[in-house]
Amino acid sequence: MEPITTARRSGRVAKRIPLTLRWQSPGCDFEDYAAETRVLSRHGCKVVCGGRARLGTEVYVLYPARGKSMRARVVYRELMGTSQQIGLALEFIGSENFWQIEFPPPTGPYSVN
Repeated sequence: MEPITTARRSGRVAKRIPLTLRWQSPGCDFEDYAAETRVLSRHGCKVVCGGRARLGTEVYVLYPARGKSMRARVVYRELMGTSQQIGLALEFIGSENFWQIEFPPPTGPYSVN
């Protein structure tokens, strides 16, 4: 099966920002996980953290340095080599410019399997 090609909605910016992610695992209370961004976009981000959120999990992205928070959902996850870290791609739920920065125009399509 050939991958579906979709246009990006905004450009990307590589930037490391410390965050806290909060989500509720099935049957558990909310848990907080330290995270750090790797890539930002107008509509979400890619982070590295120690938590194991499943695809589709709704998370709260807490940005302590700015006193802001935003709801997001996990749309991609990957193991980060041999470490206990996991990479998560988060898509924001809402249209607010959470990062309060200007993003470059989209750079082209990406493939979805």
